[in-house]
Amino acid sequence: MKKLYIILLTLSLPLLMGSTQYSYSFYDDVLHAAPGMTYATYFNATRLDAELRSPEDLTVFDDVIYMVDSSTNMLTMVDSGFNLIDQIDTFELSQEYEAHLIALGDNDPQPETLNSPLGLDVRSSGIYIADTSNYRIVKLNHDYEVLDIFDHVDDVTFDEMNFEPRKITVDVAERMYVVARNVYEGIIELDSDGTFNRFTGVNPIQLNPLEVFRRSLMTEAQLAQLQRYLPTEYTNVDIDHRGFIYATSRPSEGSAENMIQLINPKGIDVLRRTGYHRPMGDVHFIEGENNYVTTGPSLLVDIAYTNNGMYTVLDQRRSRLFTYDREGNLLYINGDQGTQSDKFREGVAIDYLGDDLLLLDRRTRTVIVYQLTDVGRAINQATAYHDIGEWEQAAELWREVLRLNTNYEIAYNGIGKYHLRNGEYAKAVEYFELGHDSYYYSKAFQAHRNGIITDNFNLIMLGIVLLTSTGIGLKIRKVYKAGGSIMYDD
Repeated sequence: MKKLYIILLTLSLPLLMGSTQYSYSFYDDVLHAAPGMTYATYFNATRLDAELRSPEDLTVFDDVIYMVDSSTNMLTMVDSGFNLIDQIDTFELSQEYEAHLIALGDNDPQPETLNSPLGLDVRSSGIYIADTSNYRIVKLNHDYEVLDIFDHVDDVTFDEMNFEPRKITVDVAERMYVVARNVYEGIIELDSDGTFNRFTGVNPIQLNPLEVFRRSLMTEAQLAQLQRYLPTEYTNVDIDHRGFIYATSRPSEGSAENMIQLINPKGIDVLRRTGYHRPMGDVHFIEGENNYVTTGPSLLVDIAYTNNGMYTVLDQRRSRLFTYDREGNLLYINGDQGTQSDKFREGVAIDYLGDDLLLLDRRTRTVIVYQLTDVGRAINQATAYHDIGEWEQAAELWREVLRLNTNYEIAYNGIGKYHLRNGEYAKAVEYFELGHDSYYYSKAFQAHRNGIITDNFNLIMLGIVLLTSTGIGLKIRKVYKAGGSIMYDD
C-alpha cells in the first residue's frame, strides 16, 4: 500500500503543482487557487547597463534597491523606477575611520575592497556588508565611505575556524545579527561596536522518544561512536521594527517543520503555527531520488516581512514563494521555475518594495518584480483589517475573496469571526464549520447553545417542572393501582 501511495503521489504531484496556481486545503489536498501575486516586470544587467555576474543578496531601504555581487565584488544601487544609480567596488575611508587607523599605527590607510560578499543590510545608521571571504563585516555610511570594520568575534567558536559572515540584519540599536558559515550554535549577535554578545535563536536538536531511550542505555564509549547530530544551520535573517528576527534554516534530518522562526529579543521562537499546516513551504513532497519530480522538502533561503505580520519565504528548490499571515495561515503561493522573464532558476534573495515583491535570481542575474493581483490585494487588505480588529471591513473583503476564489477556506473563518463578535453565533458556527476552524467553532457553538438556553429559560424550567410533576403523579398512580400505600417519614 505504501509503495502504491508513493507511485500515485509521484505521478500526481507534477500535474497538481506544475503551475503555482495551487494551495493546500485543511485535508492536505492540493487545490486550484488564484495567485496572490503576478509577474509585473524585471530588470537585469542589460537593462541597467551595469555589470552583474553573481548577485548574492538584495535589500530595499528608502525606495532604493541595494545588491552585492560575489564575482564583481561590487555594491549596486538601483532606484524605484529600476534605473541604475551607481556601482562601487572601491570604498574610501571616512575621516573618522581613517583617524582611527592612524591612531592604531597605520600611517598610510588605503581604500577598502570586498571579497566575495554574500549578504547586506541597509539602515539609517549605515550600510552593512557581509564581506565573506575577507572574514569580516564592513560598515559604510550613505556616502559609501567605510565607517568601521568588524573582523573579530570574541568567542571560543572561532578559536579554530574563521569568521565567515554570510547574511546580516541590523536592529534600531545597531546590533548586528549574523548568519555565519559552519556555525550551528545559533545566530551571532554583535553589539554596535562589534563586541560579541551571544548566540540567539538556538535551533535545538530534536530526537524522537525511541532515540532518547536508546541513548539512555548506552555507555560513554558507545555514545562517542554514534553519528554526530548538529543543530540546523540558519540560511537567512530579517528583522522587524519590534526587534523580532525572522529566520530561515535548512531542514533538519527527518524533519522539515521548523525551518521558519520568529525569534523575540529573549532568543525564543514565538512564531505562530495555528494554520492548517505548519509554515514550511510545500506540505507535500517526495523523499529520495526520483527522475520525474523534484524531491525533498522546500529549501528556504530567504524571508521578507511586510505589513500586519505577513511574511514571504523563498523556496530555492522549486522556485516558489510562500506568503503567510501572523497566525501561520498560508495565504498564497507564487513563483515558477524556468528561463522565461516571468520565471526564475536560482532565487537567492527577496524583499518588499512597497506592496511589490522583488526576487533576485543569481542564475539569470535578474531581479523579477511581482505585484498583487485582485485576489492578493483583497487578501492582504482583509488580513490588515483583521489584524487591527476591523472585523466588518475584513468580512466584506473576505466575501470578495470567496467570489474570486471559492476554494479559499481561510476566508470563511474571517467572516465567521465577524459574526462571532457581532453576536450572530448561528452564522458564526456555519462559517467556522466551512473553514474547519475547530477552536472558534467550539467558542461559537458554546455561545450559540448558551444563548438558546438563556432565551428559553422559562420554557425549559416549566418543562422540567411539568416532567417532574408528571413523573411523581405516575408513580403515585402506580402505587395505588397496586393496592399499596405511600408512607411518609415523620
